[in-house]
Amino acid sequence: MGNFPERHAISRAWFFLDLAKQCPIENRNACEAFIEASIIFARAAIHRLKSQYEKKSNWKSWWEELQSNPAVRFFRNERNLILKGAPPRLGQIIGGQPTNLAADLYYYENPQTPATDTIERHLHTIEGLLIEAQSRFP
Repeated sequence: MGNFPERHAISRAWFFLDLAKQCPIENRNACEAFIEASIIFARAAIHRLKSQYEKKSNWKSWWEELQSNPAVRFFRNERNLILKGAPPRLGQIIGGQPTNLAADLYYYENPQTPATDTIERHLHTIEGLLIEAQSRFP
């Protein structure tokens, strides 16, 4: 995680992801809610990035390139689904290896990669983009 203030949207996304990872199996509903919150705050970080820098020179071309970034697409698509239509498109493991953590039961890519790992990977990418924007558009 980068050095962002606690109230920054990316910090909130990490906060909720950490909560999702800690949920015991009995709290699957809370785990799902924390996953959704992490996604929503990650997307908010991207929106706020635009608000902060869109008037800078060379912004538009950089922003347009960003739209094809897999992490940006992931958070845009999942956030839109959550806010406009349905719960996230999580796969769920029924049966299998015993676990104590609810997060171990959900996935995006495949059953061997927990959803929280996918989100974490994309959050690292978004953090990198935030840092890049800060240096590119002072």
